[in-house]
Amino acid sequence: MPEGRTHVKEDEQRHETRIADALKARPVDERAATVAETVFRLDDVHVYYGSFLALRGVTLDVGKNEITAFIGPSGCGKSTLIRCLNRMNDLIPGARVEGKIEYHDQDLYGDGVDPVEVRRRIGMVFQKPNPFPKSIYENIAFGPRVIGMKPSSMDDLVEQSLRGAAVWDEVKDKLKHNALALSGGQQQRLCIARAIAVLGPRPGLHGPHRGPDGGAEAGLHHRHRHPQHAAGGPRLRPHGVLHR
Repeated sequence: MPEGRTHVKEDEQRHETRIADALKARPVDERAATVAETVFRLDDVHVYYGSFLALRGVTLDVGKNEITAFIGPSGCGKSTLIRCLNRMNDLIPGARVEGKIEYHDQDLYGDGVDPVEVRRRIGMVFQKPNPFPKSIYENIAFGPRVIGMKPSSMDDLVEQSLRGAAVWDEVKDKLKHNALALSGGQQQRLCIARAIAVLGPRPGLHGPHRGPDGGAEAGLHHRHRHPQHAAGGPRLRPHGVLHR
């Protein structure tokens, strides 16, 4: 074997050894060892757009406080699957869903289920952030006011929601500023905070979306894995490529 290739192979082996040693050194998270409460259960789900079969036979359980990533090339059905979970595909002419999708053991497509209520309880943040052309504060307060929530303190709700989305420290001194002036990553987290404000402890879907900027992703992951820091529910994220 040529000398250069030998060095490459040795480097790869050392890298793999370091990864294995790091994994062994990590403390075991007892929470990860327990079986998570199932929030979403999909059984043999097929999705059609007219005669085109977009998804075939998807069976999947998603547990409480889990972070799940759907990874695949563009057009493979990642976003289609997520849109099934809050019935947004209902809004697409010709779309239909076959199979069974349960949310806390309730059939989301059963008779008498209000799709508007489903979407209110199961939030979604899209790839392109869409903050309202209002102040940062009003972006969070708008939803609770519209649906008639009466928090003991709107200021506290705004702060808790922004903290839950790991953006409070960056915006706490400019809550009256226009949200459109925020960076793309901050706008993304503001939209997540907006969903947290109305979802409360109920599960939410955060996807399909881009990765947050800077070190914010670590903060979001921490809050999503530890329910005392954020709404307890699954976070589903479709990605075209592996995200770190």
